[in-house]
Amino acid sequence: MLIACTITKEYCLAENAKKNQIYLCPGCFGPVRLKHGEEKVAHFAHVVKDGCARFSEGESPEHLAGKLALFKYFDGRVPVLVGPVLSQIDQRPDLLVGRPGNQVAIEYQCSPISKKALARRNAGYESIGLKVWWILGPDYYKKHLSTGTICRFVLAGKVWYFLPEQRLFMVESNFVRPDFKKRRSEKKQLSDPLYLKQGGPAAWIRVFQERENQWSARVLDIKRQRTKLSLMMARRQINPDLVSYLYNNGHRVDQIPDCTLTGFAFGLTVPNWQYRLIVLLLLELEGVKWHKSNLKKRMARYFYEGAPGVHKVLEDYLKELEDAEYIKIQGDEIHLLSSPKYLVDGDSMLK
Repeated sequence: MLIACTITKEYCLAENAKKNQIYLCPGCFGPVRLKHGEEKVAHFAHVVKDGCARFSEGESPEHLAGKLALFKYFDGRVPVLVGPVLSQIDQRPDLLVGRPGNQVAIEYQCSPISKKALARRNAGYESIGLKVWWILGPDYYKKHLSTGTICRFVLAGKVWYFLPEQRLFMVESNFVRPDFKKRRSEKKQLSDPLYLKQGGPAAWIRVFQERENQWSARVLDIKRQRTKLSLMMARRQINPDLVSYLYNNGHRVDQIPDCTLTGFAFGLTVPNWQYRLIVLLLLELEGVKWHKSNLKKRMARYFYEGAPGVHKVLEDYLKELEDAEYIKIQGDEIHLLSSPKYLVDGDSMLK
């Protein structure tokens, strides 16, 4: 831990502590000792390790260094507590920033964390109405994170990193993923993301509000996409139920309409072409009257939990179909006017 109490109940940072004084754990008020070496960040550790269940003794040097650097960023500009115990939910964020009623919990994550543990911590903060800002450490920044991992930590369409050695925040946003191409995103360096050095209140809007302008992406040439789909069919890399459904209706996967091959949404558990095709197939089902609200619920299952813009992806696609006069939207109702045409064997253009 980076902070402890003196016998007079005053808080003291480890880097300012003196070896000849007595210090207590802020959580259990048990005795702690100061640890400081040439290669280690100054910190406190319990004298009796099993005396407190609220404070971890296994913080890595990277985590301690980052937490201390983050504390120094806030200290003196906005109220900040290091490792406070939130007794209502029995949780301890790395930092608690702001005044009561307008506080934000900050979790500086350097090591892997399970999806279950992450959800549990988020649920705890939500239960007491406390916003949480997850900031990832250098190890996460150096890796090529999976789509699922990004969606776990994404906040208002952005993923935040903090590099303590450079004292730099990095923000990654505007994620797009065209089929058969690499993921694309935008990374920016921010030394002062909340404008604290300019004085005034913290600009939390930069963290918790999603930007309206989204990147678009250039998709792979449609003919090349069809070629790749043909290869995937030959290698049996496409859902066999989907292949069979199309075959029973006189089509192949590599003959799907052009409008299904122009997507670049990020956060999908299936390719863009498959998501868009499923929307069309659902709209074409006879005897089924789709309402947009129901379709949104149905299609949300194809995204990783936490993915940004889930409903906007469907809204944008439906707008494309409406502009092309395939559908007409009246309030919440979607009316199919005509189905986009599939490629026909021997043809190079849609009929």
